[in-house]
Amino acid sequence: MAINLSALAPATTAANALSNLILVTPQERLGYQPQSPPTKDGVVPQNPPTLVFNYEGEQVVSLESDITDHYIEDNTAIQDQIALKPEIIQTHGYIGELNDVVPAALRPLKIAADKLTVLTAFTPQLTETALIAYQQATFLYSVGAQAVNAGVSAWSSLTGSSAVQTKQARMFQQFYGYWQKRTLFTVQTPWGLFQDCAIMGLRAVQDAESRVITDFEVRFKKLRFAKTTTVSAQTTTLEGRAAAQDSGLVDLGSSTPRPSITVAEGLSQNFPGVV
Repeated sequence: MAINLSALAPATTAANALSNLILVTPQERLGYQPQSPPTKDGVVPQNPPTLVFNYEGEQVVSLESDITDHYIEDNTAIQDQIALKPEIIQTHGYIGELNDVVPAALRPLKIAADKLTVLTAFTPQLTETALIAYQQATFLYSVGAQAVNAGVSAWSSLTGSSAVQTKQARMFQQFYGYWQKRTLFTVQTPWGLFQDCAIMGLRAVQDAESRVITDFEVRFKKLRFAKTTTVSAQTTTLEGRAAAQDSGLVDLGSSTPRPSITVAEGLSQNFPGVV
């Protein structure tokens, strides 16, 4: 039986508009983007580099609500209030010392090589040229990175410092620093982007059988912020306490207070013979 899915398009668009969810395409790999807070002048500086795992594991998005239960006279419960809890994003990723992750500078070549591989039957020379160029660029990049690491290692051996760090340590220190600074993140999931997420918890686990791979488990919680709106009192209808505080002075007339008396005088007046 054929099913017409076109009727679901308006509902999907409305849901995206209500939840303010930013959709992503499968080819985009945005990772975990730290958000730079605005300055005192309101200028938002450029965001820090994105954190990307070498391998993405299980990802979970939890949506929960608090629904009230009010019991009435006939011993039944009614539910008339729904409070939406903040979204919880649980991510799972791995960082290894040896990986096939393409550096940011070589990603355009990698994309071109992958695209042209599909067209091998039609453009074999172009595909081969693209692959050779990509392989040469990757080799040169790795050689340069090894030279830099070797220079840092030699300098560390001379100065006695421990500047050389593993990729696992660098990733942990970045997450640790962002957690201490309470930095907000834009988190990519297979279903969409969630902005203004804070690190709720982090577990870095290194298996007992390996020293070159660290398993990161990070939980993010989406934050919501209250908004302040300034309105004019002349054009606003106030109710409740706001109306009482906004009311003017009322002349209730003049009155003479009763003179104060001591405790002993009060007891003698109300209980003669006691005092």
